[in-house]
Amino acid sequence: MNAYLVNKERVKVVSSIFRSLGREGCEEFIRVDPQYVSLSKLSSLCGAVSVWLAALNGLVSYMLSMRGEEFWSLFVDFAASRCSKVRDFSEAVELVKEFTRGYNRLYLEAKIKRLDKVLRCGDAFKYLGRSQIKEYLDKLSSCLKTEKNSKTLVFSAKMAYYVFRSVEVNTDLSSISIPVDRRVALVTLTSGLLTTPNKTKKTLKELEDLAEELLRYPEVVREVWDSVSRESGIPALLIDAPIWLIGGHIKARKTSEIVKNLRSLGILINEVLLTRLVNELTYLLLS
Repeated sequence: MNAYLVNKERVKVVSSIFRSLGREGCEEFIRVDPQYVSLSKLSSLCGAVSVWLAALNGLVSYMLSMRGEEFWSLFVDFAASRCSKVRDFSEAVELVKEFTRGYNRLYLEAKIKRLDKVLRCGDAFKYLGRSQIKEYLDKLSSCLKTEKNSKTLVFSAKMAYYVFRSVEVNTDLSSISIPVDRRVALVTLTSGLLTTPNKTKKTLKELEDLAEELLRYPEVVREVWDSVSRESGIPALLIDAPIWLIGGHIKARKTSEIVKNLRSLGILINEVLLTRLVNELTYLLLS
C-alpha cells in the first residue's frame, strides 16, 4: 500500500471547497439523495420503528444485486406494508430477515447470521431511541465484536441519521467516519487526495480498477476523509452525501453533465459552488 500517499495540497483544496459548501450545503445533497427520500417515506408510514428498520437493513446492505437507490426504495415499500405488525425489536429483526431472504440474497447465509447476532444487541438499539448515534455505534461494535468504523456499521448509522433528519431530530455526528464503498474509494482517487501508482494520468477505467484495490484498505480512505472533515469542520458522515451522489454520476465525465444530472435531482446549491465541488472531486479526470 506504500504506492498510495496522501496529497496534502489536495486535502487543503478539497477541505476548502467543503468549508465553503458548509453543513447546510451537504444537507442539501442529503435532501435529494434517493436513499434519504425513501427513508423519509418510511418514517412517515412506520413511525418510531423506522429507525430500527433502517439501521438493521443498513447492517446487511452489502454485495447488492441492484443499485443502492433501487434497493432502499424496494425495502421501504416492503417494510411499509408490514411495519404496523412490528411491536418490538425482535419483530423488527424478523421483518428485515424476511426482506433479506427475498431481495438481498448474495451471501445470504452471512447476512442472516449477522441479523441473528444482532438479536443479542438490543441494548445498542436503545440508544437510537434517544437519538444517540455515536453511543449506538460504540455499543453495537462491542456486541458484534466488529470495528466500529467498518463500512456496514457506519452505513447503518448513516441510515439511522437519515430517519432522524426526516423527522427533524438533531443528533451528534462528530468523530463518525465515512462508510467506505466503491463510490467513495473512486472519488478518493479522482479528487487527487491520494497519489496513484506511477503518477501517470489515469483513465476512468484505470481509476475504477484502482478503487477496487483500494477497498482492501478502507482505513486509508477513512483517514483521508477524516482529515478533510477536521479541516473543513464538516462531519465526515455529511461529507459522504456529496461524494456518493457525485460518484454515482461520474461516468458522465464532463462537469456540465454531472452538474446537470445533480440539478435533475432537485439540488438547489449555487451554480458556481456546485461546479467547483464537482471539479475538485473529479480533478484527475478533468486535468
